[in-house]
Amino acid sequence: MKFQLSAAAAVAALVSTASAIPIATQMLSLTGSIGTQYTSDITRNIFTKKIHSHNDYWRDIPLYTALSKGVTSVEADVWHYDGDDTLYVGHHTAALNAERTFSSLYIDPLVEILTANNPNNTFTASQTTPNGVFDTDSTATLYLFVDVKTNGTLTWPYVISALEPLRAKGWLSTYNGTAITSGPITVIGTGNTPYDFVFAQTERDYFYDGPILTLSNQTAYPPTLNPIASGDFMTAIGGTVEPTGLNSTQLATIIELIQTAHNYGIKTRFWDVPWWPVVTRDILWRQLINAGSDFLNADDLDLASTFY
Repeated sequence: MKFQLSAAAAVAALVSTASAIPIATQMLSLTGSIGTQYTSDITRNIFTKKIHSHNDYWRDIPLYTALSKGVTSVEADVWHYDGDDTLYVGHHTAALNAERTFSSLYIDPLVEILTANNPNNTFTASQTTPNGVFDTDSTATLYLFVDVKTNGTLTWPYVISALEPLRAKGWLSTYNGTAITSGPITVIGTGNTPYDFVFAQTERDYFYDGPILTLSNQTAYPPTLNPIASGDFMTAIGGTVEPTGLNSTQLATIIELIQTAHNYGIKTRFWDVPWWPVVTRDILWRQLINAGSDFLNADDLDLASTFY
């Protein structure tokens, strides 16, 4: 006797076959749908790395390129001119133009990113601390180094003013005279930033780039003033590097500087690490990482972001 499907079973089998759409087609139809996207999508699947984007403004797309690599520290050189409230960004005067400003390249994009990452709705109503720029690590702060190139005393008030959009939202790390409260953005003044002015402020939402070679003077350079300390790598080691990297004496010096900073609760960064030949640079980077330095100072973010 031949087995025959009932009419209902035949229809069910036909529907089942028709719904077996290849998964690639299903994924294509879902891409961009409300079920697969969310407000803080901008840094989804980006994992944070202890890298400092040296001269970040040199990149074709400043800030965003660094964030796309998971970089947690960026640097902008700023210039101020009399009679102008704008801070311009560039390595030297020939690189300046009216469109490349501190606000347009850094402040405004950060406000946009953090607004997306901190939606105001019923799901976030009970949230007491703001999210940072990285979706994978919402508590991570982004260090924003402001390298002042013009007169520091005259320029720094304009930096303070430029930070207002972030300040107004409560997105800056702050010092209340006793302790630091970490926020999504931690501003570090470097270059010609006026040390005396920053040190004198008992309440502030910006900090100072401490000199790693002289941190033992904790009266002048406490961690509440400079949560990060930087230094010229070549000066620290005495000026010459062999192709095989640091010798034992130089390495011991670097380790001591890092340990001293860490004992005070201060993070470390070394700049001017030789980049050529590449094999030597890679050895030096590895030595710095193994010595415990907190940030890898990098111009080549593609390489640095995969180096670890």
